[in-house]
Amino acid sequence: MVKSSINIHSWAYFISLVLIAISLPLSKFAMSVTEFGLLAMWLWSGFSFTIAYRFFKLGGFFAGIYHLLGYLVTLLATNFVDKFKLFFANKAAVIFASVYLIHIIGLVHSSDFDYALKDLRIKLPLLLFPVVISTMEKVNYHRFRILMLFYIAAVTVGTLISFGLILKGEFTDIRFTSPYIGPIRFGLNVSFAFFTLIYFVVFDNWFKTWQKIILTCIAIWFFSYLVLLESVTSLSIIILISLLFLIYQLFQIRNRIVKIAVLFLVFAIPIGLTWYIMNTIEKASTAPKVNTAQLELLTAAGNPYRHDTIIRGIENSRYVGLYLCEDEMQSAWNKRSSIDYKTSPDGKHELKETLIRYLTSKDLRKDEAGVNALTDKDIHLIELGVANYNYVHTPGIRMRILKILMGYEVYKKTGDPSGSSVMQRIEYSKASLKLIKKHFWIGVGTGDIENVMIAQYKEMKSGLRTQYMYHAHNQYFAVFITFGVFGFLWFIFALIYPPFKLGRFSDYFFVTFFLVITWSMLSDDTLETQAGVTLFAFFYSLLLFGKEKKNARN
Repeated sequence: MVKSSINIHSWAYFISLVLIAISLPLSKFAMSVTEFGLLAMWLWSGFSFTIAYRFFKLGGFFAGIYHLLGYLVTLLATNFVDKFKLFFANKAAVIFASVYLIHIIGLVHSSDFDYALKDLRIKLPLLLFPVVISTMEKVNYHRFRILMLFYIAAVTVGTLISFGLILKGEFTDIRFTSPYIGPIRFGLNVSFAFFTLIYFVVFDNWFKTWQKIILTCIAIWFFSYLVLLESVTSLSIIILISLLFLIYQLFQIRNRIVKIAVLFLVFAIPIGLTWYIMNTIEKASTAPKVNTAQLELLTAAGNPYRHDTIIRGIENSRYVGLYLCEDEMQSAWNKRSSIDYKTSPDGKHELKETLIRYLTSKDLRKDEAGVNALTDKDIHLIELGVANYNYVHTPGIRMRILKILMGYEVYKKTGDPSGSSVMQRIEYSKASLKLIKKHFWIGVGTGDIENVMIAQYKEMKSGLRTQYMYHAHNQYFAVFITFGVFGFLWFIFALIYPPFKLGRFSDYFFVTFFLVITWSMLSDDTLETQAGVTLFAFFYSLLLFGKEKKNARN
C-alpha cells in the first residue's frame, strides 16, 4: 500500500509539471492555476487516502472530518518544515531563489509600494519553483522526454492558432497574432521547443525514423513561423545558438570533409544573412529613375498633381510623394469612411499620412481614383493605422527589416523614435544608461523603475510619445536601475553560480535554455511579465534541480 501511495504522489507531481509546461505558451490563467496546484500538492505531499478513509470508517462522518482536518494541518506543518530544511541545504537553489529576495530588499527605499507589490506578485515564480522543485524527486529522462513532447505539442497548437489568425488578415501588426501571450515571450517558447526537437532528432534514438521525420517537419515549421511572425529576437537566438553549436562541433568532428562543411556553414550563415539584410535595404531604399518631363500633371478629374521625390522619400522602392492630390484624396476618403481625413484616430498615426503610404504600397495614385480602388478591407486597415498593404498580406522578416528602415528614416528626419520598436529601444537604452549613472550604488528600489524612466524621458526631452514611454526593454539594465551595482552583480551571480555548482553547463537542454533566456534579456524585460518570468523560473528550476543529469546520449 505504501508503494502505491508513493506512485500516486510521484505521478501527481509529474502531471503537475506537465500541466505547467503546457500552460506556458497557451494561457496566463492556466499558469496561475497550475502553480497553485503544484504548491498545494507540495504542501500536502505524502497524503494517504487510506489513513483519511480510516478516520471516517472508525469515527463516523463528523469525527472523520475533525480528524481529517487535524491530519491535514499536521501534514502541512511537517511538510513545510521538512521541505524547507531540504531547500536550505541546497545552496544552489537558495542562491537562485535569492533573485526574489533582492526584490524584497529593494522595498526598503521604494516610494511606489502599489507597483512594488504588483511586481512581487508577478515574480513569485522566482521563489515558488526553486523551492518546490529542488525539494521534490528528480524527473528521469524518460519522463522529461514526455514532458517536453507535451510542451512541444502545446507550442505547436499555439503556432497553428496564430497562423489561423494570420490567414484571416485581421491584424495591424503581425507580431500581435500571438494568441495568448506576448509575441516575444511566445517566440522564446518556440525557440526552446525548436532546440528540443533538434536534440530529439539528432541524439535521441528512442524515436523511430518516421517519428524523427515528423519532428523535423515541426522544427522546420517553428523556424518558418518565427520568420512569418517577424520575430527578430527569437530568430537571432536560433542563429546564434546554431552557430555556437556548429563551432562546438568543429572541435568534436574528426572527419576532414565534414569539418570543412561545418566550417563553411559557420562562415556562410552570418555572411549570407548580412548580404540578405543589406540587399533588402538597398532595394527598398532605391527607386527607379524618374523622368519628370514624363510625369502626368493632372488627375483624371482635371486637378493638379504634386510630385515630390525628396521630402517624403522612398518606401518599398517607390517614391511616396509622386502623383499626390490631397484635395481629391480628402474628398474621396470622407465619402468612404466615418473617420475624418485630417484626424488621428488612435492618437499615434495621422490618418492622411497612413493613407498616402498605403496607396503607395499598392502602387495606386494618391487621388480620387486611387482611394476608390481600395477595398472595404483596405479602408478598415487604414483606419486601424496600417500604413502598408504588405504588412498584412505579405508578412515576414523582409517586412520587419523594411519597418525598421522606415522607423529609422522617420527618426532621422523628425527625432521621433515612436514609429519603430528598434528606435524606441535606442531611446530606452539612452535613458537607462543615464539612470544607471545617477543611481549607480543602490538603485531606485523595487517598484520605482517606471516612474524614474518616465521622468528621465521628460528630462531628456525625448521625442517618444507618452504611450511608448516603457521600461528599459533590457533586463540587465532594469536590474541595475532597480538595485544598483551590487544587486546587479548578485543577479548575474545567481544566474551563473547554480548551474556551475551543479555541473549543468554540460547539459544540452540547460545550455540551450540558458542561452535563449539570457540572450532575450538583452532586448526585452523578460522577467517583468507573468509569461516571461514563469517560463524562466520553471525551466531554469526544472533543468537545474528537477531533472536527472542523464540524457538520451549519456
